[in-house]
Amino acid sequence: MEDQKDVIQNETRGNNTIKILGIIVFIVACLASISAAMLDLAGEQAVGKVSNAATNCSGGKTCWTGKVEFTTTNGESISFYPFTAPMLFDADPFLSGRSYADYGNYQVRYLAAYPQFAKVKLAYFLEYTTHISGLCLGGFLLLIGSAFSGSKKPNKPLVLDLSSFRKKGE
Repeated sequence: MEDQKDVIQNETRGNNTIKILGIIVFIVACLASISAAMLDLAGEQAVGKVSNAATNCSGGKTCWTGKVEFTTTNGESISFYPFTAPMLFDADPFLSGRSYADYGNYQVRYLAAYPQFAKVKLAYFLEYTTHISGLCLGGFLLLIGSAFSGSKKPNKPLVLDLSSFRKKGE
């Protein structure tokens, strides 16, 4: 009996950990989505250049850095690393109808008061796929953690009464 209580306690601890992790991922994804939408609505525009100058890579491997450099309206040169998947940078010229000769030049949105707070704007808002993935992952972890971290009492069985769907003559 004591072993069963220990097992239930360990399962509850693990399920609560998954639930808390889901909450954290969901909140971070919500904050990232809100800040990206805020930059799209109220941010200043600039053209940035994506440089893939990989340094300090392990031998023989190619590293994606995705460093974006742009100049603000005040003339200040800013560089940042966006949280955008590299494949989305490759899909953007194709989807936006730009030539691949312009590859590497992207529209950047930044906060005028704090220009280090910036994001790359891609065609069809492709950058939001990262946010949607984070929201889905956080929601999934939260759902799984909540579903399995119920009370320590055994659950009552689910009973479906389908007698009302029977035909009256039978």
